[in-house]
Amino acid sequence: MVQVITGEKGAGKTKKLISIANEMISSTKGHIVYISNNMENIFDLNSRIRLIDTSQFPISSIDSFLGFVYGIISEDYDIDTIFIDNLNNIFKDNFELVEEFIKNIKFAEEKYGISFILGIRAPENRTFNVEAEYLAV
Repeated sequence: MVQVITGEKGAGKTKKLISIANEMISSTKGHIVYISNNMENIFDLNSRIRLIDTSQFPISSIDSFLGFVYGIISEDYDIDTIFIDNLNNIFKDNFELVEEFIKNIKFAEEKYGISFILGIRAPENRTFNVEAEYLAV
């Protein structure tokens, strides 16, 4: 199931994602990828976690971001979990695109057995019209 962490700016979503990722690294049999729109947390993540900065790539639409994520998956068949932080920033705060993206990655989750954990700046009680597990900050 796709897991979603929502909260207002400064609520601790990024810290929570980093904490979960760092805890997972000791028990996962596969690889962990952390996608963000910046490199601010490079020193907070375990060095075995692959950090990818989307600002370094020409991502201009939901299709290009989906292609980007599927390219990461196709490059490494051992990926167990993909964290995506600041998802609303990647989609310029368009929550319809966020919702569409979540629906689309559910296919990858089911087909490839990859877990997705997403950090989205939104009111904490905000849910999306898609099946997902909502985690508290």
